[in-house]
Amino acid sequence: MQLIIIGSIVIVSLILLFVVVFLLINNNSSKQATTKKINQNQNKVIDLDEIRFPKNVENMNGTVLTQACKVIIDSYRALNYSNKLPSAMDKIEWHTWQISILLFFLKSKYVLNISNSNQLFHETILNLSKNHINQDMQKILKKYLDNANVDKDRDTLSKDIIWTAREVSIILHEILEPK
Repeated sequence: MQLIIIGSIVIVSLILLFVVVFLLINNNSSKQATTKKINQNQNKVIDLDEIRFPKNVENMNGTVLTQACKVIIDSYRALNYSNKLPSAMDKIEWHTWQISILLFFLKSKYVLNISNSNQLFHETILNLSKNHINQDMQKILKKYLDNANVDKDRDTLSKDIIWTAREVSIILHEILEPK
């Protein structure tokens, strides 16, 4: 009788052990699949041509858009980021309306010639590799997709101050860099 009880306990223990091992293997492969999906989403390149912008920005002709960019560049120049501490580049002081104009200008592939444009930028921006700038642009585009409500009007987007001087610098660098 005791042998039957011990045998039953051993069999039940083995079955439980197989179930636990099976669940652990399944759970681990599930985590790997989830990690692969997350990594694939993170590595997805965001194409500027596929991004929507506020209607008022998209309806700007080349002359108006260029003038709007020049006004933003004048503001950027007046803030004199090139001579500030690198930490000043992390200050959030730019709004989504300005970013929309700059990104749409970049998307439209217009050319803007500003003399001595490199003097606009802080050395930390000028010393970035092309690869690093591309990575930063991808982060900016993702942030724009995640945060910019293109159905809002100019006044609302002008109150949406979520952009750093560094992000503006990267976009302006892309606009002004000779191709």
